[in-house]
Amino acid sequence: MAKSPLHPGLYDPTLEPPELNGTACAKCRSVFFPPITLGCEKCGAPPDQLQATSIAAKGSLHSIATVHMHGGKDMQAPFTIAEVQLDDGPLIRAVMSGPATAADIGSRVRAEWASLGTAEETEEKVEPRFTIILEGDSA
Repeated sequence: MAKSPLHPGLYDPTLEPPELNGTACAKCRSVFFPPITLGCEKCGAPPDQLQATSIAAKGSLHSIATVHMHGGKDMQAPFTIAEVQLDDGPLIRAVMSGPATAADIGSRVRAEWASLGTAEETEEKVEPRFTIILEGDSA
């Protein structure tokens, strides 16, 4: 069954391990996610200085929040939202694949593909969700 992104343009579901689609500024080398197109948010460089870049979906757990009530159809509460400081630069918000606690802040995390059901019989909807890297696992 083919993988299809839940959020098109933000990642390529065919890559393993997951990577995020971002933007890098050629002038100041800042990296952004989600991708930007209007010009660099840090140095003001024009759009022609921005380049598409792939961002490794791994980093350090910066903060967490557990959502107990949610009206969306794609998520069932409770679930954990995290801020992840990616190794390649940007601080992003993402969904954790399982629970996390305050004791986990500072831990290494990486994304794994999460299946969110099928859109058709031939298409599996996926998105990257972060998990804590256990000691002994490769980061």
